[in-house]
Amino acid sequence: MSYITQILLPKRDNFGNRFRKEDYAPFHARMIEKFHGWARKGQAEGAWLSLSGRLFTDEHWVYEIGHSRSELDFWRKEKERLKAEFHQEEIWIVQYEGRII
Repeated sequence: MSYITQILLPKRDNFGNRFRKEDYAPFHARMIEKFHGWARKGQAEGAWLSLSGRLFTDEHWVYEIGHSRSELDFWRKEKERLKAEFHQEEIWIVQYEGRII
């Protein structure tokens, strides 16, 4: 069985400034080193309501990584690393089990 892990990385920081291409380079390098590749398939937009009632909107790059084992420990650590690198409270990572044909 194969796995596809989807990662949403923010396009802007908490002040609305766009992240530079170089800001994504460490993530890209880790994916190349660990999984020999990565794909960015587009963007996602969303909104969320804070506990105080303030509405926030987000734009994200959608990355997908194909791999043969679930690697859950790696992804848990990677999530924490990405939260720190992009100064985010949360990073959305979803893993699908399936067949790569």
